[in-house]
Amino acid sequence: MGTFGDAAEPQVRPLDIGGTQFEIYRRIAASSPQSFLFESLSGPETLAETSIIGFDPDETITGYADRLVIEGRDGSSRTVRTDDPVAELRRVLPRAPQGRHRYLGGAVGIVEYEAAGLWEARAPLERDAPLMEFGVYSDGILFDSSEGRPYYFFTGEDRSASIVRAEPARGPFSHSGLRAEPDAAGFERAVEEAREHVRAGDIFQAVLSRRFGFEYGGNPMRVYERLRELNPSPYLYHMKMRNRTIMGASPEMLVRVTGRRVETFPIAGTRPITGDAARDAALGEEMAGDEKEVAEHVMLVDLGRNDIGRVCEPGSVRAEDLMSVRRFSHVQHMVTHVTGTLRGDLDAIDAFGAVFPAGTVTGAPKVRAMEIISSLERARRGGYAGAVGYFASGGSCDFAIAIRSMFLEGGRGYVQAGAGIVYDSVPESELRETEHKAGALLAALREASA
Repeated sequence: MGTFGDAAEPQVRPLDIGGTQFEIYRRIAASSPQSFLFESLSGPETLAETSIIGFDPDETITGYADRLVIEGRDGSSRTVRTDDPVAELRRVLPRAPQGRHRYLGGAVGIVEYEAAGLWEARAPLERDAPLMEFGVYSDGILFDSSEGRPYYFFTGEDRSASIVRAEPARGPFSHSGLRAEPDAAGFERAVEEAREHVRAGDIFQAVLSRRFGFEYGGNPMRVYERLRELNPSPYLYHMKMRNRTIMGASPEMLVRVTGRRVETFPIAGTRPITGDAARDAALGEEMAGDEKEVAEHVMLVDLGRNDIGRVCEPGSVRAEDLMSVRRFSHVQHMVTHVTGTLRGDLDAIDAFGAVFPAGTVTGAPKVRAMEIISSLERARRGGYAGAVGYFASGGSCDFAIAIRSMFLEGGRGYVQAGAGIVYDSVPESELRETEHKAGALLAALREASA
């Protein structure tokens, strides 16, 4: 049984409130200790569908390797000891009938990269650090891009009046002390070591990352405001959590489950959008013909097929629109849509575990690549390369890979970005790739501080 038992179907009605989803959220977040905004502003129509706001969750669930800590909005707290946190998470999540919308309440939050060991026995598992954090929401605001108006949904208490009364917070933001870890020389050495593993046949690819750390003060909502303008994406998110704020502009779905349909969208291969239609078309064709890009993409598609094949009906997995070139806000990517039919004895949490973490942030083979990453990066990744999204009370889920993201806690923040290392990687080029991928977030950081 879920935390709230088996709930009735949520009520949904139009919300009479002015402003964009961001303007409404900014007002709500100013008076809510915890809140989230999930937006879809750019990208393929299959990704950019719905935006969601939630505030003041009924409960917060923090998962560790051996326990769940469940804290209520009323100040209550309990610890559930368990040798299977995933099974316990499944037990405590609320359930409700599936409505016409994928999300009408549920568990919203982040699963950290190091949580891989909860699903994959061969992956290392940390004992003391939190591995996931979810707010459990029974109401919220839904923006359907096809209808262009907000709806309020709720199960139980109707809190819509507090939304209308909310006022936005103002105030400056500042940051200082930006630094990269490892530095350029250290990262290039790590690239060479990863190439040695590829040459030795240990792996086909490893994704190595760098962290750009800084100190900050003031209102970080200004950073998100600039980020969504600079880099509109299919998965934009701002999450104000118990002790930290997470924001991002991820281009990449990890997994989505709707009914029995499972989807993932491997992305590999990137070219800029210049604004010149002929030039952009030529760049897209050049990418689709690049042997290195194609080989990497096919490897990741095969990994995605194998991952969701573990939880899907035999023969149901398909690679649709193989290596299609899709346009996003500032770049074009090679994307493949991998789908399958979830087995009848499994659920969205099983589907999530089958693909987590994404091969696009580890490399392949996945577990061996993760071991090599751990030895070369040394510091834990935390939220970076994990997953941000929700398990809906109706049984669906939708998670983005936590890349192009910023993590803020206690006056310290960081952005992290990676590059896929293969046999013929050039260290200087991979270094530039990490800087390019961090670019929009660091630009938002600078502009919010101006």
